[in-house]
Amino acid sequence: MKFLLSLSVVLISVQAFSATSQNKSIELLKDPSGKQMAVAEKDIVPLERLENMFTMDAHYPGLMAMLKRNVFKHRQKAVPILIKVMKEGKYPEQNRWHATMLLAQVMGVKSAPFIAKFAEHPHWMMRLASLKALLGLRQNEYQAVYSRALKDSSLIVRLQALDNISQMKIESLAPNVWQMMYDQSNYSGALGKRKRTSIVRSIIRTVGDVKFKKASRPLAKLIQKQKYQDLIDDLDYSLEKITGKVSPNTVDARRKFWSEVAMDSGKKKI
Repeated sequence: MKFLLSLSVVLISVQAFSATSQNKSIELLKDPSGKQMAVAEKDIVPLERLENMFTMDAHYPGLMAMLKRNVFKHRQKAVPILIKVMKEGKYPEQNRWHATMLLAQVMGVKSAPFIAKFAEHPHWMMRLASLKALLGLRQNEYQAVYSRALKDSSLIVRLQALDNISQMKIESLAPNVWQMMYDQSNYSGALGKRKRTSIVRSIIRTVGDVKFKKASRPLAKLIQKQKYQDLIDDLDYSLEKITGKVSPNTVDARRKFWSEVAMDSGKKKI
């Protein structure tokens, strides 16, 4: 009698655990609109296991490979979990980054509108992940997103915005990029004694990649100044991109060459 009673208690406990587990998983498996997705019973435990992987220490050896392998195993069924990880702060930030990248890989361009929203996330890493994922998806239409990111409080986010604009050749944002040369957040030190930060090099090159013609004369003047000689290769790169001309190899010859080009462009108003 005691054996039968104990067996009944065990069976009831297992059934209760199964029901709780299933309800939890179904709650997770919703798309961004809140619509529930059909999930086979055999997928419930593996999907719960996948979610638990995202709670692990981001530095755990092989975690990224394990996450990728399991996400691609479930593909669309993993999407709600990826969204949950992206949205909730209880997961390690690096794992939320991975979730963003994996969502872009699984859903493709359909994920872009959702991912773009994270460009305004409070944490810089999620803003960075949003821009990086949009670049991977080659989404050049999110110009307002990239324009805002050029003024982001995080230097690394501003650098990523430049990379997006540069790689996707978004010429309409050329004036915004050029304006960064005058943005004090891209310089360090007290006012009047400010120094260029590393981002200025990227700004100059991006101006060339988007062929901002109005910058040719100012760049040609900068290349003449001694204090900009550490940027001579970057200035030369952009001038060649903008003008379509090829400069000589030596520093002195370059200075003279671009000085003459600047004079000619002033006359022709190119």
